Amino acid sequence: AIHYSHNQYGKNNGFFHSVCKPAEFEVTLVPAERGAKCRIGHEFSEQECIVAAKSVGGLLRGNAYLVGDFTNAPDGCFLEKRDKAIHYNRNIDGVTAGEHQPVCRTEADEASLLPARKGTKCAPYHDFSREDCIAAAESVGGVLRDGKFLTGSWPYAPHQCFIEKRDGAIHFGETIGTVNNGNYQPVCIYA
Repeated sequence: AIHYSHNQYGKNNGFFHSVCKPAEFEVTLVPAERGAKCRIGHEFSEQECIVAAKSVGGLLRGNAYLVGDFTNAPDGCFLEKRDKAIHYNRNIDGVTAGEHQPVCRTEADEASLLPARKGTKCAPYHDFSREDCIAAAESVGGVLRDGKFLTGSWPYAPHQCFIEKRDGAIHFGETIGTVNNGNYQPVCIYA
């Protein structure tokens, strides 16, 4: 039977099981690429995996999630790309070939948006990682263009996370040493 007590000072005598609201997580889904994994400190525990993975579209396969020691998948919580099935890998040396999407904690750092000027870029060690870029850029007004996270190598755009000035589209520049031509706003960790 279900019971609800209005007594905030009541004590459980051991005959009842508490039903609690699950914790809310800031979750990001890393793109399915060879070697993709969560940054250190951004992993979910085995106990947190189902709630975190469901929040980014993960599904139970046969009303269960799969736990194992996989060599061909990232360690920790992840989704299988083909059907979004939730998995947890206990093998810390596991490496994905690109068929799995790690489920990671979102970076807690506050984002700042730099002006769109020629040569602007984030200060050293103030760049957001690829897995934290979407959440950081959305927090300063960025949007996904047609629902897509744009990644690539553009010699005229900044390295790492940035927003295109004309439409606010979120991008991630993968090439080190590129120079902003003034049409892009770098998204940086607030210093």
